[in-house]
Amino acid sequence: MQPLLASDPTRVGDYRLLARLGRGAMGGVYLGRSRGGRVVAVKVIRADLAEDPEFRERFRREADAAHAVGGFWTAAVVNADPDAEQPWLATEYVPGPTLHQAVADHGALPEETVRSLGAGLAEALVAIHNAGLVHRDLKPANVLLGPDGPRVIDFGISRAMSGHALTATGIFLGTPGFFSPEQTLGTDVGPPSDVFSLGAVLAFAATGCGPFGEESTASLLYKVAHGEPHLDEAPEGLRPLLAECLQKDPAARPTPTQMLDRIGETSPQGSGWLPPTITAVIAQHATELQRTAQVSDTPPPQPVAAPPQAPKPVTQTYTQAPPVAAPAGPPAPAPAPAGPMRDKIVPSPAQKRRTQSQEQRPPRVRRDGPGPEFRTRGRVAAAMWVATFALLLVAATYGAREMGFSLFGRNPLDSLSDPDPVAVLRLGAFLLLFGAVWSFCRMLAPSLRLKVNGDGVVVHRFGLTREIPWHQVSRVGVVGRGKSTSLAVWMADGSVPRSTPWLRVRRYHGGARIYPVGATGGWISRRQESRRLRGALDQYARGRYDSRML
Repeated sequence: MQPLLASDPTRVGDYRLLARLGRGAMGGVYLGRSRGGRVVAVKVIRADLAEDPEFRERFRREADAAHAVGGFWTAAVVNADPDAEQPWLATEYVPGPTLHQAVADHGALPEETVRSLGAGLAEALVAIHNAGLVHRDLKPANVLLGPDGPRVIDFGISRAMSGHALTATGIFLGTPGFFSPEQTLGTDVGPPSDVFSLGAVLAFAATGCGPFGEESTASLLYKVAHGEPHLDEAPEGLRPLLAECLQKDPAARPTPTQMLDRIGETSPQGSGWLPPTITAVIAQHATELQRTAQVSDTPPPQPVAAPPQAPKPVTQTYTQAPPVAAPAGPPAPAPAPAGPMRDKIVPSPAQKRRTQSQEQRPPRVRRDGPGPEFRTRGRVAAAMWVATFALLLVAATYGAREMGFSLFGRNPLDSLSDPDPVAVLRLGAFLLLFGAVWSFCRMLAPSLRLKVNGDGVVVHRFGLTREIPWHQVSRVGVVGRGKSTSLAVWMADGSVPRSTPWLRVRRYHGGARIYPVGATGGWISRRQESRRLRGALDQYARGRYDSRML
């Protein structure tokens, strides 16, 4: 959840908006509460779409149909207003992450969890199809993981955006890699299209990657229409069902009811259907929801009324006053000055300094908040280099003894002025020793760690910490390729974070590279960590994350 911006509405219909939940192709999504206290997710349509009368009519029709969808595993539509200045839709709020967020932060799900997920989503498709709707955009970001099971959102609404007038504005219907070949080729789209998308979603949940990879849009479009899905990393018990769902021929795919028959009685049972790490995230979402509701319930401070002032004394002016003789005796004592008011608290200088220091102190970035953590690797490679250098050094020492001289009998730098073969060998042995010591130090050095959450980013090592709150960042992104891939930030004040011995910071086009994503493992791990980092930035750095960087 993010606080409301100055440009965000504070009330939509009968719902008071409490926080920002995200933003999609159709508009912004907000956390709202009804006058009776019910918490809902309110989607407010973009102003440019609201200006299209044809879109409003489609939105009205699809919102009415979505309101009639029942079932256990769909986020119910509770209210909508297609005639508002900006049309809006209110649905049940589910306190949990999306499937995309959960997999990006915690990896692929266990087979039993995927089976429970498949059963819940298949039953949701049954309810959606029975209402005469086709989802058309079933993807991991449209699946919420609730405490008692999954929830499908945005069902049927995507069809409101299928007009030619809207597609001409650049809106891309569906998500490459998760929509069906029918959507790719522009043929008739029916319930089997959702089954294909369901198979892709389950493959993503079981493997951490879509069945057609994560390449460019053009490549994904071609693979969805003509290529074969990659299911080698999926659990063996799920491969046959996933392969049937991902058939190119819609008639060859199973129906959602047939999927339920094959999955069996494995529907979600309470909070135990998810791994403990994701259950903890759901608990954090519920805590954050309660905290947000409490903050919104706090009444604004009321102005303190000024104390009534005593009436001014009435003075009279005399033009001429007769002289009055002073009475004999000692003069009357002067009245004592009025003391300070006892009900007015005046802070001491120490309290003033303490308050000023607290106001000037920058907000902390919580390391225990929800969000993924990344760390560099390379200890195994460093250990291999230590062993390699040591073996070469031992071999060189043994060879020198056989030749009757010592490798370390003189200064190796003398070989620069006296380049005889023995001196060159000694210089090589010195370089091998230096490489072994350097690799040994790299092997013992702890990993550099990165934490990304709603407060900002934290980089730490050796107990030292570098915190960068989001309010200090104007832009952030993942730059570079291969081993040079890094997290780069641009500060709002134009400054560049300083480099330290434990954290090397390199300048980059006015910003700074603060974390080497390319040092998180081999090329497979590097791609996975880059994908996780981009997903985390898209979730926690909204409005600052630039996904176009390379």
